[in-house]
Amino acid sequence: MPPPKSKGEYIETDTGNKVARRAQLHGTQHIILGGRTVIQPDVCIRGDLVRPAAPSKDLKDPKSAPIAAHNTSITVGRYTFISSGSVLKPPYRLHKGQILYHPLKIGDHVFVGPGCVIEAASVGDHVHFGKDAVVGRLCVVKDRVK
Repeated sequence: MPPPKSKGEYIETDTGNKVARRAQLHGTQHIILGGRTVIQPDVCIRGDLVRPAAPSKDLKDPKSAPIAAHNTSITVGRYTFISSGSVLKPPYRLHKGQILYHPLKIGDHVFVGPGCVIEAASVGDHVHFGKDAVVGRLCVVKDRVK
């Protein structure tokens, strides 16, 4: 009998995404990876931080059920590289005493350096974040920025 196959350090999806086994992806149902994305070990992606469902105005009408404002909290484009120790989390703001999370959209061909914290609303295509960069809440980073 042959020896059991050892599991690799990365999990590869059907679309070519490579996710490290030691990466922390919270709320995976709210995270979309575009394809050919690499997520290194010790990366934390917080997809569990989503906007809560809006309460119904008319409680007697069964058709007015609560509807979530956004289905995804983090969208990552194609050919994106997320280095180890980085944290991606959706931006938030306070509204009437409640925390409202907004979706984080990252474009194609983006490099996130080691130790970065990204909490922007939008990151364009061909963007390069260096080591230990911190992008604040609800920032918009345009295309081709280093």
